[in-house]
Amino acid sequence: MSGHDWLKEEYTVSDIAGRMSLRKPQKESLERLEAICNAIRPSKTADVAESLAKVNALYPTCKDFERAFPSMTFALATGVGKTRLMGAFIAYLYTQHGICNFFVVAPGKTVYEKLKTDLGVPGSAKYVFSGLGCFNSPPQIVADDDYRQRRLALTDSKVRIFIFNIDKFNKEDAKMRQLNEYLGQSFFDELTALDDLVLLMDESHHYRAERGAAALNDLKPILGLELTATPKMNKGGKEKLFSNVVFEYPLSQAIADGYTRTPYAIARKNVDFANLPQEYRDKMMLADGIASHERTKVALEVYAAENNKRIVKPFMLVVCKDTEHAAWIEDYIKSNAFCEGRYANKTITVHSKQTGAESEENILLLLGVERSDNPIEIVIHVNMLKEGWDVNNLYTIVPLRTAASAVLREQMVGRGLRLPYGERTDDTVVDAVTLTAHDKFDELLAEAQKGESIFKQGCIIKVDENESQEEHVITQPNLSFEAHDPVFDAAVVASGRIADDGANEARRQVEVALAKATALAMAAKKSRTLDVHDRRSIVEQATSEVVQRQDVVKYFAPAEHVFDDWIAKTTDRIVVETASKFIPIPKLRVVESGGDEIDFEPFDLDLSAFVQEPTDNSLLLKNLKDQSDESRILDGGKIDFDGYNPMRRLVEILRDKPEIDYSRHGQVVGNLVVYVCNHFSRKFGDNGLRNIVMMNCNALADEIYRQMLRHMVRRCGMFTEAIVGANDFNLPSHYRCKKGKIKDLHDDAYSSSDDGSIKGIVFSGAKKGVFSEFKVDSSPELRFARIVDTDPDVKNWLRPAGAQFDFTYNGGHKYEPDFVVETDSDIYLVEIKRHDMADDEDVAKKRERAVTYCSRATTWAKANGYKSWTHLFIPDDEVRSDRGFDDFVKLFSIKE
Repeated sequence: MSGHDWLKEEYTVSDIAGRMSLRKPQKESLERLEAICNAIRPSKTADVAESLAKVNALYPTCKDFERAFPSMTFALATGVGKTRLMGAFIAYLYTQHGICNFFVVAPGKTVYEKLKTDLGVPGSAKYVFSGLGCFNSPPQIVADDDYRQRRLALTDSKVRIFIFNIDKFNKEDAKMRQLNEYLGQSFFDELTALDDLVLLMDESHHYRAERGAAALNDLKPILGLELTATPKMNKGGKEKLFSNVVFEYPLSQAIADGYTRTPYAIARKNVDFANLPQEYRDKMMLADGIASHERTKVALEVYAAENNKRIVKPFMLVVCKDTEHAAWIEDYIKSNAFCEGRYANKTITVHSKQTGAESEENILLLLGVERSDNPIEIVIHVNMLKEGWDVNNLYTIVPLRTAASAVLREQMVGRGLRLPYGERTDDTVVDAVTLTAHDKFDELLAEAQKGESIFKQGCIIKVDENESQEEHVITQPNLSFEAHDPVFDAAVVASGRIADDGANEARRQVEVALAKATALAMAAKKSRTLDVHDRRSIVEQATSEVVQRQDVVKYFAPAEHVFDDWIAKTTDRIVVETASKFIPIPKLRVVESGGDEIDFEPFDLDLSAFVQEPTDNSLLLKNLKDQSDESRILDGGKIDFDGYNPMRRLVEILRDKPEIDYSRHGQVVGNLVVYVCNHFSRKFGDNGLRNIVMMNCNALADEIYRQMLRHMVRRCGMFTEAIVGANDFNLPSHYRCKKGKIKDLHDDAYSSSDDGSIKGIVFSGAKKGVFSEFKVDSSPELRFARIVDTDPDVKNWLRPAGAQFDFTYNGGHKYEPDFVVETDSDIYLVEIKRHDMADDEDVAKKRERAVTYCSRATTWAKANGYKSWTHLFIPDDEVRSDRGFDDFVKLFSIKE
């Protein structure tokens, strides 16, 4: 070690931080590594339990190494510089502890190629060891098949960095584990024999699955250093936080400290986008996005000229719904209708279904998009671009795929936070990234202010995280999936992988995500009949759920086309199974019982109510991180309304209004629409008319409708309540509960819990429940759920969502029953009430309403081939576990 004494003196933590220009969180991470190494002195013979106790004493958030060797996570936000920190770790361990062998693990090809360049190419602009004299002779990089093609002296004192993708060694038959003629044993065994091997895991949230974790343990390193921006993983559908975090630096802090650009959202002023057809929304989003892009491009050129800096060429990312949508968007952008064709040769589309020369050419252009001589200024993509695509010139993001998920929108913004010059410039435009929000503007602003948003959330790893963290639980259809799927197994084998437990877990996660997306799609459409577009949306939503899980994606990524047919067939199967699982709920409505006729008296519209004016072309720009920052108003450029038919749009809305029978009232509607349109055309011209109707069509149609109702004549009016059909879907519930408060339905620990604690628990594991998770309000309700879940006479049961039954009782109270239970022959509407409240007026009115509903539902059901309905009113002290469901039917049925 004496040969390293001069290095120790020359390369202290402060010296390394200065020479490498480490940022504050990088330096603090290095200081924590120094404290850890001084406390535990990593070696092959170190006692892991003793080491954990010492590290926990230093940093209490490290409660478990979670591996067979001492391993600690440094959780740094995207854009802070995890690769540079990795280089600093290597420099410190080499100069201060004489460690020469470093094994760097990458989760995928993109990150893998990036690490080879940043750690091993001295001429690269991002080479992390620049300025470190201890590496005047660069470390030896061992990657790809180097170990098979040439001799490697693994016992000399030269610093070596082994860089490999996890898939290179996580299988028993991996080439790294096979006999190497130069070494006399496998390269993997040679590595495990090294007494100073340190493992560095980039994007370490990908190495928590069973097989990957086992492979890392097999390397037998003396120390593991994990780097990630996401110190959590999804396990069995539940979020699990890392237990070995020693330092966390969240994105909210990175933004506040100036290590990233500032995120902004932009939207058209005073526009209700619900009025616009989707095609016009897309075109307007693109127009506003390109306006932002061109302003940014000019600002960057001016900044570079005035400050003698290199020119940064910005680009715009357009995120589409699916490949068909992406193709339409590309055709539109490359046409003369969009910016007179200026971007025809500056646009590429990249998605997983591209193959051959087009895909390779576009990938090359994408990887080089930072270069100022790269022509690309618009990148069209379907799914979010994966980790490792670390560009610093993404300035404008246009999400055309609705981006209903807050996580998805935050991921989009996260892709544009890196600083092109490595630091803030104090130029507002140069230091910004802009997301066109439009119809999601208010929602995005509200989410950005929530404590759990990436712009506000602090450290998520806490000493008592089980009590402090909250999570959302969304019920999904309670479908059972076979342990093995021969079609899926064949697809896995065809992709070059092995149909093992990991593959089956990946399949299960995709099936669960598809089931959840299917339930949400049916609820949104209020129907179990879904078309091709609905199915594509289900696949898209499920993909966004699982795309961040490397243990799932890796089975699909090698040959995605192999799985396309399986995913399509699986989606169709789940749609059918989900539809059949639901309990049909008859719909009670007020209807006409006689031969009523509705007409409208002749009248002139009161035009004083039609005061709308053409919308100006202004854009509103809002700081997402600091919403107290003054909003800015920008010129949005001309809106193209050509091809929009205002009269047709108003007629389309009015013909769907209740009381309007278009076959009888079409002439009346047409005359009124013409009257309104002529009014606006005289004042503002044809283009002004199109502007007003496009931006206000719903409000205009509603005003025409209101005036029509004032002149409506109803003849022979007779009304009554009746069943008018059945909801063939059940609304999913959305629950929120504390971490650790998801419990198994049949867990005996909750047999006699007080009602107050039970209300905070989400129960799962139901076998016959329509949905897999639910909440209850009392212990008797929990007992009843257990009874019906195991009763042989019960086919399905439901804990209804609040809006499932759409009628009221006792002067407007919303009707919300406790349970719906289905047997082979009947359906039961179940109320469980405190025995001392049976005669309460409100309870009595609700009971009366339930009996009436069941009577009318049964009459309708018998005529339409559905099951009859019966009301069960059960006092809570009568809910006993020794009773079967048939006992409740015999004892507590109430009929009209």
